[in-house]
Amino acid sequence: MAHSQEETKIRKNITITPSLWEIIRTVGKVQGKSTSSLIEESIKAYLKKENINMAYMKMMAAPYLNDEENAEIAQALDQLSEEDLDIGEELDV
Repeated sequence: MAHSQEETKIRKNITITPSLWEIIRTVGKVQGKSTSSLIEESIKAYLKKENINMAYMKMMAAPYLNDEENAEIAQALDQLSEEDLDIGEELDV
């Protein structure tokens, strides 16, 4: 699912080191951005840099699969090309 500016935000707790928290606060203050927007931007940049396909990740992390089923799906997914993993047109249902 693509992130949109209109997407509803949720509130979650995270645990990070005090030094990293201070860096985020300082950068946010200087750039006029909230800590949450800096975290969102950083995660998006990481996903892009590492070329992580979220559709693939969601399939790999399916909680209802046993180890054998997960291994079968992992093997099938690993054989897909990047083009196979491209998300097509989004449809409203």
